[in-house]
Amino acid sequence: MALVEVAPSDEMRVILCLKFDRRAAFDAVANFKQSLLDHPCVVHSVESSGAFDLVVEAAVRDFTAYHGLLDDYADELAGLVERQEASFVCRRFERSAEHAVAIWVPCRDGRRRVECATIDLVRAEGDYVRLYCGEQDWLLHDTMHHMRQLLDSETFLTLHRSTIANVRFIERLVHRRHYWVAILADGREQRIAKSHVVATLAALRTDSSIPEADQAMRRPLSESSASPTEETLQPMRISAILR
Repeated sequence: MALVEVAPSDEMRVILCLKFDRRAAFDAVANFKQSLLDHPCVVHSVESSGAFDLVVEAAVRDFTAYHGLLDDYADELAGLVERQEASFVCRRFERSAEHAVAIWVPCRDGRRRVECATIDLVRAEGDYVRLYCGEQDWLLHDTMHHMRQLLDSETFLTLHRSTIANVRFIERLVHRRHYWVAILADGREQRIAKSHVVATLAALRTDSSIPEADQAMRRPLSESSASPTEETLQPMRISAILR
């Protein structure tokens, strides 16, 4: 049974309702709509009939950013809009759902379906997230919190508040004096935040159906051949363990 939860948010959401002037030129209204919907702050929109013609939800940092959004379209709002009202979201209630199987990402001529299982890495970039899949990557206007909800927690690990990695993309874990580092399949290193070390180690020390792999995973870290200042968790390729 689905649950309804209060969704945490570190940004301000605004619901902007617009009623267009019936005397306004159709092309001008259409161009304004498209420009508004393409704005990076806009996350949802619906066309409607009744009291308003267009309802837009925007994510902004603060009131200054909100007024900046209005300033960007001051001429259009004055010349094309007959009535406008804004409401500020206090709390959002979201119905929890099963993990997504695929994510639709923007491409040059529209949208493209990307299977979640093929995603290697997700990194935060300001108000956006970047998905890495092999040699390709896509920038989405989304949050890391939402990405963690979409992706299966058994397949994807949060290494840092700004980084989520597919377990199969992690080659090994290295302990360097006072912190842990994940060595990724492309050779890059990602430091693991202290708050995520326990969960990461626990996730990669689960029982395996491969006897020799399970035995290796239970071997104490002190048996590693790494240098005294560097302990390595690499019983074998993690991707082989998880097959």
